[in-house]
Amino acid sequence: MARQKPNKREKFAAAQAEMKSAPASVLTKSQVPAWWPLLPAILGFFVYANTLNHGFALDDYAAILENLSTQKGWAAIGEIFRTSYRYGYILLADELYRPLTKAIFAAFWAMWPDNATPGHVLNVALFSFTCYRVYAFTAKWWPNQMQVALLTATLFAVHPIHTEVVANIKSLDEILAFLFCLLSLDLFLEYTKSGKTMSVVGAVICYFIAFLSKESAVTFIVLFPVMAWFVHGQDFKTSLKGTLIMLVPLLLFFLIRHQVLNADTIFKSAPPSVADNMLSSAKDPLTKFTGAVAMLGLYVWKLVLPINLSFDLSYPQVTPAKVSDLSFIVSAIVLSATLVLAVVGFKKRSMLSASLFIFFVTASVSSNIFMLIGTHYGERLMYAPSFGFCLAVSSVLVGRLGGEKTIGKLSPGLSAIAIVLVGAFSILTILRNPVWKDNLTLYASGIISAPNSARVHYYQGLILVKPETLASYPESSRDSVEQVGIYHLKKSVELYAPFADAWTQLGVAYYRKKNFKESLQYYDEALKYNKYDPVVYNNSGSVYFEMQNFNEALKRYTEAVRLKPDYADAYMNMGSCYGVAGQYDQALVYLEKAVFYDPKLAQAYYMIGVTWKNKGNEQMANQYFQKAEMAKARK
Repeated sequence: MARQKPNKREKFAAAQAEMKSAPASVLTKSQVPAWWPLLPAILGFFVYANTLNHGFALDDYAAILENLSTQKGWAAIGEIFRTSYRYGYILLADELYRPLTKAIFAAFWAMWPDNATPGHVLNVALFSFTCYRVYAFTAKWWPNQMQVALLTATLFAVHPIHTEVVANIKSLDEILAFLFCLLSLDLFLEYTKSGKTMSVVGAVICYFIAFLSKESAVTFIVLFPVMAWFVHGQDFKTSLKGTLIMLVPLLLFFLIRHQVLNADTIFKSAPPSVADNMLSSAKDPLTKFTGAVAMLGLYVWKLVLPINLSFDLSYPQVTPAKVSDLSFIVSAIVLSATLVLAVVGFKKRSMLSASLFIFFVTASVSSNIFMLIGTHYGERLMYAPSFGFCLAVSSVLVGRLGGEKTIGKLSPGLSAIAIVLVGAFSILTILRNPVWKDNLTLYASGIISAPNSARVHYYQGLILVKPETLASYPESSRDSVEQVGIYHLKKSVELYAPFADAWTQLGVAYYRKKNFKESLQYYDEALKYNKYDPVVYNNSGSVYFEMQNFNEALKRYTEAVRLKPDYADAYMNMGSCYGVAGQYDQALVYLEKAVFYDPKLAQAYYMIGVTWKNKGNEQMANQYFQKAEMAKARK
């Protein structure tokens, strides 16, 4: 008699039976020592404890330290949910929407203004908790693979590539997004297993919170059905149907984002500059693709061997790889082989296949393969994908070195490998953390790790020509420090001539040196490459003002407010022009606009007072002099 093929129900039962059977080389949940779940959390806190006294660095300035919206504190919460992520930071317009993260920054500013410590404490604490959740998630859904759960979570806790995320306050968005995505995935799997209403409600809420933290949570919409397939033994069609409910938070978020940003389409974004994403310099789609593949290969290499890490690898430190370049060929071979391995193991529901799918799915957006994002390289972008990487490494090591079943112990071979890996990664992380102490240390490290990056030289030059930086040096050495800063800014435009921001900062540097002629030349270079920058029009207007060319100054200020209608500084400068010309009523119109858009602009209040005094109204003048003092106190 011919043997009948098993039907779907029999296949489902066989898959569940296979998943429940534990290989002899692994521990089961009942055999796990009580301290195992706590170890990853303790390690995660320990390796980042030396960041708790760090200051602000890099993108902390745009999100917190120089963001007028964030610095309104509690009063900004409503505004934050109605505006884009970088709203309040005058240098940038953006299409990012991360209101939860920014609201936390505003709340912290209200409670601890100009204090970075609470932000670092929160990052380390949440990262420690995430390490625990990585263990709990893995142990729960692969209950016969407790060794894998422990090794995965400990590797995740100490991996050096996470330094940018945990040591930089701004990257709270990465921590929150991944944490709530993981919680959502856990609850979703519980729902598809038990059908409990509270589980699916929790999954939807956590997923929506993840979106409010960072848009990259969108990748998990693919992982919901994929992981249900791997851990429940359901057929994929059933897993896919169960995911429909998770479209609710996704669609709700992007609808809100669309309304807030008033975009033409939900997923529209402006093309990034070459200085931000070198793939923008690719001459054709093929080169964009090969360049993106090579960069994803570099990410994998940094995960395997996390040395020579860098906060920046901008153009032309890295340029788009061509089809004939070794970086593309090696990356394509490795990634293709890994992807084939994932697909082959999909039908068998192997743990290795699941881990590889987690990596590829969560890295999909940041890889630039499917769409260009704001940067081509950022170690923070490997935060979520590193979970899949650590899970893959752990599953392979345990499968090869697990040895015979032991209660509460790892095999000698696995123990040795784990100790070496965790120890080496811990040391590398602890040694890497001080780089992120502040901008001075961070940018100096970039000059070493990426000496041909135009952006690194820009950052280094920018920090060294700032008055507050120069003030920290002995007076005798300030000129030489400033010259070093100018050298780096010039090196930046030498490496990439269209880098408008670097030309702008050269203009600022020479303005402070009272070299107005050269300052205008650099501002004009900046406008040649970016004619829509209101800051450059405002700054160059101030140069003309100092040269007493008030008509040209007024033209520049007028263009600045045309481009940015809420530009308080430019309105204040327009008021100055009219005030110098003796047109006091017109001056008051623009000065009042300045304080309307920035109520903390003390100088504008003072100038209004001066204008009223010139009009002969001492009472009004004194009122505004008092408001100027109050505005200073609020700063």
